[in-house]
Amino acid sequence: MPREKQYNEAEVIERAMVLFWKNGYKNTSLRMLSKEMGINQFSINASFGNKNNLFLESLKLYRNKLQQVLKKFEDSSIGKESIKNFFYAFAAFSNEDNNKRGCLMVNTMSEFGLEIDKQAGALISNYSEKLRVLFKKNLEFNTTTDSVTINKQVNFLVLAIGGLGLASKIQDNTVIEDYIEMTFKNL
Repeated sequence: MPREKQYNEAEVIERAMVLFWKNGYKNTSLRMLSKEMGINQFSINASFGNKNNLFLESLKLYRNKLQQVLKKFEDSSIGKESIKNFFYAFAAFSNEDNNKRGCLMVNTMSEFGLEIDKQAGALISNYSEKLRVLFKKNLEFNTTTDSVTINKQVNFLVLAIGGLGLASKIQDNTVIEDYIEMTFKNL
């Protein structure tokens, strides 16, 4: 008969997510995870199979948390100002509790590049596609801008939000605010 888990799986995934977010996948060992999660390595492997599966669960949790920020953006989609407000909300989320971790998805893409795990890549790609749709919807709101220009602006904003995700790891709030303001100055 299998032993009953002595821990809350959602809580340990949350702790793992924070550790991956802070250190990256490659710099986070099973030993570090075990210590942070408060469970032994055997329990990690029994519950998640391996470090990669735990990382995928962490990415899903992160995406769900970020989805709350995205939902506010989606619900208030009324043009460029909504996109700008999303940038500010995203920056605040990326610097939650003044931890300067950036964006876990951007960090992951930066860490792995083209060598990213297919499942992790799919999670990130789905999020990126959702952003594209929302950016386009807001750029088309109350404008006479042609579709070619709007598509270029969408591409620009996707790259800009990625840059913001990286910059929020190392820059102070004044630099982040300047970045956001300049991004939208000529959009």
